[in-house]
Amino acid sequence: MATGYETNHFDALMSNAATKNFVDVCVHHATAIKPAKTPTHPRKLTRMESVANPTMGSMEYPTTLKTRKKSICLIWDRSLGPSLSQETAPIPSWDLVKQQKNSGLESSMIQSTKQCRVPEPLKPGSGSMLEQMKAKFPVFVMPMVVIAIVYFVDNVLFRMSSTTTEATDELMSTDCRNWFEVASIVICVLLPAIYFNRKSKSHNKTSKVPTPSDASARLRAKVVNKLPKEENEDAPKAKIQPLSEMLRAEDLSAQKQRQSNQAGNLARWNQAINNAAKGGQPSKAVQILSEIEKSGIQPDTISYNSVIHAFAKQGDIRSAENWLVKMREKGVEPNAISYNILMDTCVKANDAATAEAWLEQMLKDGVDPNEVSYATVIHGRAKRGDTAVAEQWLRRMISSGVEPNVVSYNSLIYACGKKGQAAQAEKWVTEMEERGVEPRVTTFTAVVDACAKSGDVQRAEKWMEKMIASDIEPNVVSYSAMIDACAKGGDAERAELWHTRMLLKGVQPNAHSFSAVINACAKAGNVEAAVHWMEQMENNGVPVDVVVYSGVLDACAKVGDCEKAKLVFHQMRMQGVTPNVVSYAALARPFAHKGDWQEVEKLSEQMQSEGLEMNEYFLYALLLAYASAKPRQSERAEQAFRDAKSMRVDMNKHVLTALARAVGRAKANQLVQDLSISKA
Repeated sequence: MATGYETNHFDALMSNAATKNFVDVCVHHATAIKPAKTPTHPRKLTRMESVANPTMGSMEYPTTLKTRKKSICLIWDRSLGPSLSQETAPIPSWDLVKQQKNSGLESSMIQSTKQCRVPEPLKPGSGSMLEQMKAKFPVFVMPMVVIAIVYFVDNVLFRMSSTTTEATDELMSTDCRNWFEVASIVICVLLPAIYFNRKSKSHNKTSKVPTPSDASARLRAKVVNKLPKEENEDAPKAKIQPLSEMLRAEDLSAQKQRQSNQAGNLARWNQAINNAAKGGQPSKAVQILSEIEKSGIQPDTISYNSVIHAFAKQGDIRSAENWLVKMREKGVEPNAISYNILMDTCVKANDAATAEAWLEQMLKDGVDPNEVSYATVIHGRAKRGDTAVAEQWLRRMISSGVEPNVVSYNSLIYACGKKGQAAQAEKWVTEMEERGVEPRVTTFTAVVDACAKSGDVQRAEKWMEKMIASDIEPNVVSYSAMIDACAKGGDAERAELWHTRMLLKGVQPNAHSFSAVINACAKAGNVEAAVHWMEQMENNGVPVDVVVYSGVLDACAKVGDCEKAKLVFHQMRMQGVTPNVVSYAALARPFAHKGDWQEVEKLSEQMQSEGLEMNEYFLYALLLAYASAKPRQSERAEQAFRDAKSMRVDMNKHVLTALARAVGRAKANQLVQDLSISKA
């Protein structure tokens, strides 16, 4: 413990102006003295002292009077050292120093502890002039060295790139230029150096050492941030949410999570049902739907639509309809897709009336039909050639506010094509263009096909050229329709021209296109051309089917070449192509024209042995053979006609004409009357 004598003696020394300088010197040297290894009377730092000076950590603080006085002198010199250099600065008493020590965060000696870390010799302004010159010497020498190096390198490069004679002639003229180069280098190097030196000095002037008050403010801010929340009175209190709202929010979050999980699971189930429907497994689709219900998930509209589609794809319209009813019973409302699936199934089954009934039911149930719904019933009527009813549905579609699409118009054009109504097909194309519906390649192809069925080659070519002018590339179906038009017109050369044009356009031909050109050659009776195109078909890697061989056989029949017909038929069998009734009829025709009824009867027996039934084409060839025979085979013709009637063979006008030639007109009329055959 310090005695009163020591304390009074220390205060007297501090109050004596003569000893002030001596104390400063002692304090200056005391900063360099290392602390004692084992301080006397050690004690732990208080909490406020540790917070105020975290750099001290948990080190022990010397509590002897002597060391305390040294520390006070040291702290005072570091914190208020600049003010001690002024003669008017007051000298604090021991009581004031003691009060500052006990004041915690507001103590100036604690606030300024971080400023004491810099050693005294390194403080600004503490070095001598010589030391400052030594420190700045490289700054001045470096630019001069750079100037000398650049000048030397420039001269060396100049002398290496110049010849001796040129160097001698220009020696005098380059002296002035060398000085100019040196001056420019000096300016380029020194000006940036001077600029950055001034900028550094101005920055040093503006960045002053923080004052004790600034350090105190920062220290108080750090301490306040480290204090617990209950000690920080200025911090705003958070609003406490009621427990009921917290529970309600938790339940809502859990419900949303469950719904999200159920939606993901249902999407996977629906994908499985769709895969089963595409794979033609309706029973598996039903099983998956039942598994969805067992798992506690409610199936949605997509689930039931997939099951309906599974049965509809198999043509089971009754089961599909029953699932639509079950869908309603389960509380799931069907949408337009549900009804469209049923209508499409009916149209594919050639049941236009049932498709229209489902459309009416759709309207009664409050489901708005879309363009697909109306296009389906229009196609159903157009498929049957009922253009009048199809047009009525189109007008009803427009009146209900549903804009027709290209599929609706294409169905109407297709219906006109089946009847060969080229002018009506053109009218529909004009109307769709007026309504802003752009025609597609299928649209133009349908018009060309309508022209082909009417035998109007020029009109078909006009639409082909219009399609190409509209930047729509014709496909193989378009070219085949055009070739068919040429074939119906008996213009084999034009058919071959269009086929060649198709190849030049890079359109890959198929069996239909080759069949069309071969058919054109057959109608023209050009057997050689028909055989040529059949060989081209094989060379292009297109399989030659029974239709192509039948076309070549028809060409042989046109010219009555029985031998070539036999060769073609034999080649067809050698290629593994099974002949059909059309092939036998085409083979029998050249023999029939010659009256060789024995050969035709052999072909009939051979055909029946292969399981093929007679049709109107072969019956015509057989009756023609009896009629062309010498003498006529009336009794055989009558028996063959009665047998064909018993086999329910269609009797067209060509068959009745051949019968009249074979048995006579009166006898033919009697047979028609007896067998109750209606004349077409």
